[in-house]
Amino acid sequence: MSTEEIIEEVSTHTKADHVVITGGEPLIHDETTNLIDTLASRGYHITVETNGTICPDAAIDLASISPKLSSSTPTASKDPKGDGEWSEEHEERRIDMTALMHLVENYPFQLKFVVTSSADIKELNDIIERIRQQTSARVRNKDVLLMPEGQTEAEIAQKRAQVADLAMEHGYRYTPRLHVNLWNDEAGR
Repeated sequence: MSTEEIIEEVSTHTKADHVVITGGEPLIHDETTNLIDTLASRGYHITVETNGTICPDAAIDLASISPKLSSSTPTASKDPKGDGEWSEEHEERRIDMTALMHLVENYPFQLKFVVTSSADIKELNDIIERIRQQTSARVRNKDVLLMPEGQTEAEIAQKRAQVADLAMEHGYRYTPRLHVNLWNDEAGR
């Protein structure tokens, strides 16, 4: 869809006043900034779900930042080329502290981490501490959300309690992955 078509579709939902821009990494598309600013100028609250590696100058009301932990690096079996380069590139680019600092300092934000196991908590805490040390913005524990990794409801169910316990233990918030709970890994949702 073009930007104009998206805006037209959004306007058909007359009771909606909040738009969430998501899907992979939406900020890699140059036109996303125009979409954000146009929707904001029409009075919509704009949340952008981002991995925190790109920071636009746009009218974002909430930056929902999900830095990628090392457990997110693709395995060889998930590498579309099968040569390992994708995994290497992902590992090199998964954290961009400059972009992350800009987002945290310039927008209301939340930090969301997809947790695969308790082994992720050290890296997660290290990232939060680096952010706190490198920014003037206040990063409160309640700004940090943990969610269980999984592509299906069954996979998430196996990790839900452990991730909720980790969130409580460290003073963070737990958040479900509602789209997975509702639709599993169904394409087009």
